[in-house]
Amino acid sequence: MTDTDKDHKDLAHALGQSLKAIDADYKEEMSELRDLFQAAKEEAEKDEPDSVKLKHLLAEANEMARTFATLDPVWGAVSRVARMFGFL
Repeated sequence: MTDTDKDHKDLAHALGQSLKAIDADYKEEMSELRDLFQAAKEEAEKDEPDSVKLKHLLAEANEMARTFATLDPVWGAVSRVARMFGFL
């Protein structure tokens, strides 16, 4: 096994863990990010992953995760207020 193969296996494992965390806590809110992680995991698990495609998927997921991290506290506040008024 080469270092690159090990790196891809490690990446696929980390993406799998991220998918589990999303499914446990944020399934609906992060469905698009989950789809990107799933596509990246599937690409990383291939015998010969396309590194350009993998980099693109991970860059897009990174940007989306940053946006989500910024908005998550705001959404938490909005959803609490919405629940208080019976909207959620």
